[in-house]
Order: sequence, then structure tokens, then C-alpha cells
Amino acid sequence: MTYNIRLDTQEDGINQWSKRKKGLASLIKKLNPDILGIQEGLPNQILYLSKQLEGYSLIGSGRDGGNNGEYCAIYYKKNKFKLEKDETFWLSETPELPSIGWDAALNRIATVGVFTNVNSSRKLVVYNSHFDHVGKIARGKSVNVIINHIKENNYFNNAIVVMGDFNSAPNESPIKILKENLNDTFNEASQQKPFGTFNGFDLKTKLSKRIDYIFTKNIKVQNYNHIFKKLPNGLWPSDHLPILITIHE
Repeated sequence: MTYNIRLDTQEDGINQWSKRKKGLASLIKKLNPDILGIQEGLPNQILYLSKQLEGYSLIGSGRDGGNNGEYCAIYYKKNKFKLEKDETFWLSETPELPSIGWDAALNRIATVGVFTNVNSSRKLVVYNSHFDHVGKIARGKSVNVIINHIKENNYFNNAIVVMGDFNSAPNESPIKILKENLNDTFNEASQQKPFGTFNGFDLKTKLSKRIDYIFTKNIKVQNYNHIFKKLPNGLWPSDHLPILITIHE
């Protein structure tokens, strides 16, 4: 499952994190994903979710280095998956260092974990990322950084998941490049409504903007869903919808 949980900022008023965190955590627990990639998680949000999500471990670092800045964290059920190795790298000309790439407004990162399924002993490689919201060149180049990382580590023969908020529409070049190398799980499932994943906290949105994705390789997808759930008070848990897929193990 991928979920942009929206950072904790006072600017959100009635949609501020303190007012929705309980409902958001409750939704995640109800959906019960084996693996969850979140975007925009600040350290205090990471700490809160880690306390709420019993049975999960997490990998990831802040985009400003260490525990600083937003995370693209990956939570995984520790009784189902054994972590072999993990890494956070930057979507820039210097992936190994905290850095801003090309025309991006901010540091952007990808977190990757290599897991072994405890039951099947099958390897699963999971990438979680959040592309820049301003830099068009950066979004295109960010895809290449991830694809090159897959190639350099010889992961293409394994089961792969690449997920996150890519701030790109399906017809834009970053998504086209991903589709050349991986499978867009949206196209492998029958559900087409709601089409979009970004709600902007707008209660009247038609949900026509799809910018969150789960791509796979060497995986058979059973189900795909945009989770259209609001809080008990009628507001959204985040300004994005989570995407949940079910796969054959």
C-alpha cells in the first residue's frame, strides 16, 4: 500500500495532523497492509505511526539526512518479511548525498528495502518515493535514478514494487518511462472509480487527478483499489487517497 499522509503543518487548519492522525492510523490498521510506503512523514508523524502500528518495523531516513525532514518510510510486517538490506538515496546528480536535483524545489529521496518472504523465501524489492512538485526536469530525471538503481543492483529478475507520489499524470513522461520498465497496477485491475488519488482536502472533489502509483515487476496482481474513505467527522484523513493492491505470493 502507498499513502501520502500529508505533512504536519498548522496551515491545514481543520485538516491539521493532530485532528486526523487517529483516524488515519485507524484506517491503516483496518486495511492491514503487509507492506506500507508513506510519503511526507515528518519525524513526529513517523514516531506516532510507529507506536500505533503494532507488529510493523520500518526503514527510511529523512530527506535532509538522518532523522531530519520528510520520510519516504516503508513499514513492513516483521513476522512476514525478513529485511535483508535497506537504503535511502537522493533523487539528484549525487544520490549518495543529501541534495536537490536539477530544477527541483526541495530534496527528494527514495527508500528501498530488500526483503525475504518468511513463508516462501522469495525475495521482494520495494522502492518508495515522492517526486518534486515543481521541477519537471527533476521528475523525469528522478525516474532514471530509480531505474538505474534497479539495474545496477541486478534487481530486475526479482519481484519488484515501485510506489509513491510521483506528482505526474499518467500521460506525462515520468510515468511513461516507468511503464516501459514496469507494470502500472492500475491497468491490471478492473476498478476504475474513483480514477484520481489526490483530493486536496476538497470534500466536493471529483477525484480526477491520479498522481500516486504502484508499479510492479514479476508479480501477479489480484486486486487494486483507491481507498475512498473519510473520517467519522466527514473530512479526509489526508489530501491523498491510499492505494492498496493484493498480490499472489
